[in-house]
Amino acid sequence: MGSFALKRIVLLLPTILLVMIVAFFLSKMVPGDAAESLMHLHGVQAESNNAKIEYERNYTLLGLDKPIFYFTILPNFYPDNINSIISATDRELIDGLLKQKLPYHAIHEYMDAKTQSIKIIQAWNQNGSFSSQEEVKKMISDVAFASEANQIKHIWTKIKKVIPDSVITKCNAFQSAEILAKSKINWYYPTLRWHGIDNQFHQWASGLLRGDLGISIKDGGKVSKKILSALQWTFLLSVINLILSSLIAIPSGMIAGFNVGSWYDKISGFIWLLLYSIPVFWLASLLIVYCTSGKYGTWLNIFPVPGLWYIPEGQNIWTTIGQYSHQLVLPIICLVANDIAQLSRIVRNNVIEQKSKMYVLMAKAKGVGDFGLLTKHIFPNILIPLITVLGGKLPSGLAGALIIEVIFNIPGMGRLMYNSIFSADWNVVFGILIMVSIITMLAMLITDLLYAYVNPKIKSGLS
Repeated sequence: MGSFALKRIVLLLPTILLVMIVAFFLSKMVPGDAAESLMHLHGVQAESNNAKIEYERNYTLLGLDKPIFYFTILPNFYPDNINSIISATDRELIDGLLKQKLPYHAIHEYMDAKTQSIKIIQAWNQNGSFSSQEEVKKMISDVAFASEANQIKHIWTKIKKVIPDSVITKCNAFQSAEILAKSKINWYYPTLRWHGIDNQFHQWASGLLRGDLGISIKDGGKVSKKILSALQWTFLLSVINLILSSLIAIPSGMIAGFNVGSWYDKISGFIWLLLYSIPVFWLASLLIVYCTSGKYGTWLNIFPVPGLWYIPEGQNIWTTIGQYSHQLVLPIICLVANDIAQLSRIVRNNVIEQKSKMYVLMAKAKGVGDFGLLTKHIFPNILIPLITVLGGKLPSGLAGALIIEVIFNIPGMGRLMYNSIFSADWNVVFGILIMVSIITMLAMLITDLLYAYVNPKIKSGLS
């Protein structure tokens, strides 16, 4: 059993690595700039005098100046690491010019010439006539943000017409803009660039292995602390749902399958199917409307309305659960009602299938009673399909509690993800993705081990 468990754990490692890589690259595709968001979190706005310094400090602090991965495959005219350009404006401009198939060496020379030339022209323009000052100022502003090679050349040509030759001779931007416009590449080839371990993924993965998922852009708190706090509630709901659903559905399905076609089979099947067909959000809304107020009768006012959850810093989770246990009844009813039908139907169908097997007929011939047939003979043989379903219930409960947690205002992972998406707090969103993925894989591992325990042929490789 130990070697079987070890093999399964080893097989999980590539899956975990793949999930980490996918989650990391998805996080890089979301809109927004982490350094800018962190700057705003510290109270520095884009128009502040120290905005540029603060942005560049945060950009370096977050490691965004490093390459994305251990290696990259790029066109031969691209730089090794465009992220090393700390200025957001310059980086965006250079990236746009590269996508126009302009070589980096020409772009780099132009950017240096542009910076130097703008300073020279601005110094001259301070002493120019008022009419030329405004005109040159506008053209300088246009060329500073121009992102297309021919447009850049056109603006510098216009500038050249309104400034004296003595200034033109000091500026290299006119010639660099000409060269840039003519340097478009028609043929190129991909190149492999190796960056080693000094990259963003390695930095992120190392932090993840230490339990450090970064900080929340929304409030500056640790992502791992926020997720663990929310996970307690979602895990609690999922476990209670799993236990109650199993305690109700398994006996119900076994009795219905053993007495197929009976009144119990028909009535229970109708009730469970009815509950399964009701959307969870609609059932939750009905329970809130009719069971949390006296508007439709005082006898219906038996549960508190969903409210705020005040949890003092450092308070024990069990103390909090006891304090708000009355607010967990309705959400658990919604979750259990939706899951009973599926579990009960699976158990019923497997019992019907097992009833026709020879070992059941043999047990009947030996005089084994109905209760003994169900518990000692049929139940062990329906465990494998049942384990399959129950093994997936816990991770699916973690991922599927979003609607319930939002409707009932439960501070679990579903509501945390909902709020994080709306506030573009992507560190939290992808932290939850990683956490749910790991829990899902652990649940599948436990399922495999239970398979091996129930059916020893699985671990010996005979089935």
